[in-house]
Amino acid sequence: MIPLIAILFTIMPQDYINMVMKEDYESAVKYCKKMINETKGYKWYLELGDIYFDKLDEPIKAKQIYQDIIDKYPQKDGWVYYRLGLVLETLEDYLNAAKAYEIVATKYRQPPLDSFSLSGVERCFKKNYQDTVALIDGYRITRLELDEMMAKQSPFAKKDERGTLDQMILERLLYVQALKNNVKAMQEYKDLTKQNRTILLLDEVRAINVIEKAVPTEKEMRDYYKKNKHFYKLSREVRGKEIVVESESLAIFIRDSLLKDKASFDTLAKIYSTAPTKTGGGEMGIVIPGTKPKEVEDVLFSVNLNTISDIVKFENKFGIYLVYERKPERWRSFNEVKSQVEAGVRAEKIQKIEEKFLKDLKAKAKIEIFKDSIITDSALKSDTRIVARVNGRSIKFRDVEIKNATQPMFARLDVSKPEEFEKVLESLIEEDLKLELAERNKYYFNEGFVTKFNEGKKRALEQALYTKIVMQSAKVDSNEVQEYYNAHKEDMKILETIRCKEIVVNSKKEAEKIRDELAKYYGERKSIIPFLNRKAKITDFTMFDSLAKTYSTAYNRTRGGDTGPLKKGTRPKEFEDIAWKLKIGELSKVFLVGDSSWTILTKTEYSPTKYRTFNEVKAAIEMNLLREKQRQIADDYRARIKNEADIKIMLPEPEKNEEEIKPPENPETPPKE
Repeated sequence: MIPLIAILFTIMPQDYINMVMKEDYESAVKYCKKMINETKGYKWYLELGDIYFDKLDEPIKAKQIYQDIIDKYPQKDGWVYYRLGLVLETLEDYLNAAKAYEIVATKYRQPPLDSFSLSGVERCFKKNYQDTVALIDGYRITRLELDEMMAKQSPFAKKDERGTLDQMILERLLYVQALKNNVKAMQEYKDLTKQNRTILLLDEVRAINVIEKAVPTEKEMRDYYKKNKHFYKLSREVRGKEIVVESESLAIFIRDSLLKDKASFDTLAKIYSTAPTKTGGGEMGIVIPGTKPKEVEDVLFSVNLNTISDIVKFENKFGIYLVYERKPERWRSFNEVKSQVEAGVRAEKIQKIEEKFLKDLKAKAKIEIFKDSIITDSALKSDTRIVARVNGRSIKFRDVEIKNATQPMFARLDVSKPEEFEKVLESLIEEDLKLELAERNKYYFNEGFVTKFNEGKKRALEQALYTKIVMQSAKVDSNEVQEYYNAHKEDMKILETIRCKEIVVNSKKEAEKIRDELAKYYGERKSIIPFLNRKAKITDFTMFDSLAKTYSTAYNRTRGGDTGPLKKGTRPKEFEDIAWKLKIGELSKVFLVGDSSWTILTKTEYSPTKYRTFNEVKAAIEMNLLREKQRQIADDYRARIKNEADIKIMLPEPEKNEEEIKPPENPETPPKE
């Protein structure tokens, strides 16, 4: 439901809205002050407070304005008190924030304001709860907050209250340090917060204008069920067991045995069946039409239950079947599939409502698209080229490029093509209009936005603080990198490797026959005159590869016997004694590895021991040193802020089990008499 505050502010002047949309808050403040002087009532005074609270992050000024309105204007509404509650909550004045929310909940009971204020009361109640588990410089963490954090953990995680509390304490310390270090002034914080705000506002726009309106009615769901009933049809099915064999005579023997003792089906299936179901005693599970050969299905869907079927011949096999359950074809009832139907109706409604919502949004807007500026070879720079205007706000070529670049890789388009560029531009225009709607209707006061946005701001503060304290402090100079390289040069060593091809067979006779064929092919010659001997020199491994693929029993036979790179100590000694002595292209003798692996080798590569050069590893060393420095700085910083803080833990010490209490045994100490 759209907040009632929307009625007051949807008629805000376009020139003012454009100031807010362009983040020209200085001009927006001046505009508000001008309108305060020129108009009656507190409308523009309230708007000024909203600028200070939501846009400029100055809650103290916003608090003064909201309180001033409450004090001076008797005809105020509940939204002023609700705003005051939010501001006081931001300022950690939880007691008075709760009082403001309670006024809304009791005196201004109108949706959605009542539910928003009740959520505020609940948040403040957790902070005002008297059972305190920790104090950090006077700031309280209550039992309810700790319990809530524990409940968010995975049910599989170890329940560690103290560990969770320590993390909450650290988060508080980091938050305070971020404020002390003026992290809010950092561009990184501003960018992270803006990105988070945009995402949450777009989510809120969709939730209010699309999702909430797409709730299916009972009639819509029943109509959808009737229209799509064919999707809920269940085929007929059977459950049973099978024994499949290759021999008809064996099938006859098994069937005769089953006719005498049907209970032996599982045992006979495990002994004789060749089907994958044999290990489960022939259990087929659920069988539906189209999953078995026709001859088999004809029997499965016709044989009497709990009787041994006749022998079924199919695909040169013989099967025997026992069906113990059969279900006819049927349609699942509406109640059975109601959740699926609801999801289907919701999806259809969401699509239609969203299309109409965007169409109406664009119809009410003034949109100008300058197609001539979209041509990518324009002389104008992308950051000055205006490609569209939306209600007087310019969209530049560069804005479209940035929008496209922030999408996941699979969703990015080629914006050098005008038609692709226009698709991204269309998306950007729709997003801009949604954000304007969110600003006009002040969705940033909605409960669905408030909690998530505040959590996001804390994460952004931590991230920016880490950048300032750790990343900007950690530096590594070239001398450190060089010194590390010199001190750890042995770690940069690349051990010598060889690469071979092998043929492995199970008999010496077969191995010698293959080697003779290789020797003959590669020109090896033996003579009683030594100088006439000639060793094989392999330069083309085609023949070796072919014989390896044909005869070898090794795992690498499909790769022509290629062993891949080998280091010393990775293969059996018999293998390495031969392999490391071979020259490249030389054919080994037949040798035995283990009990029965007769092997023939040739060496294809040799890489001597070497060291990675400094330039090869410089970047990796620098990164590792930088990460180590960052880790150390972060650890030291966390330890320092904990040491400087006044931290009191009120949790009771965890009870130790008997194993922890039992003193360690000391064999040198004699037992007492």
